[in-house]
Amino acid sequence: MKESRHFPISKEGGSVDFETLVQPHLTSAFRVAFLIVHDYHLAQDAVQEALWEAYQSLYRYDKRKGTSFRAWFMKIVTHRALNMVRRKKKTEEYMDSIDPGQNPLESILQKEKEQQIWRAIQLMTPKHRSVVILYYYEEFSIAEIAKILGVFEGTVKSRLHKARKLIAEKIQVKKETQVITEIGVIMHD
Repeated sequence: MKESRHFPISKEGGSVDFETLVQPHLTSAFRVAFLIVHDYHLAQDAVQEALWEAYQSLYRYDKRKGTSFRAWFMKIVTHRALNMVRRKKKTEEYMDSIDPGQNPLESILQKEKEQQIWRAIQLMTPKHRSVVILYYYEEFSIAEIAKILGVFEGTVKSRLHKARKLIAEKIQVKKETQVITEIGVIMHD
């Protein structure tokens, strides 16, 4: 027999079961966790822990405080994923599939650029990486990210600025290395 917990948080003042509440956010939750920990199984564990924590503490969620359920839940997911990172588990590279409607050359060039950016994101500290993921991949606002991470909006802006700078530096180093390699090949021909 399936247990169903109902919570008095629907718009009409009625109740809603937990599964109905979290179901629309599970894909995003897994994506956030995966992008932070770089490991499929650890991301699953982080989401599972977040689900359990959200289930146990749903009574603390109060939408009158101005936070959406999505932001509240993603805060829990983000913290569980960051805990996984702190446990120093192995990581895997995140890769999107190539767009079949794109010109093959454009597709390859776009993929290379995305990989360079993703490698730069992977090298960041978890605090910078999580801000980038929440802002660019999950499209949370600066204010929402500040609430999720429990920091000031200025801190989020500062971390985003630093993250952009780190990405630009990594891409620049890659371009300089390519130019040096190309010059070396030309000179040895």
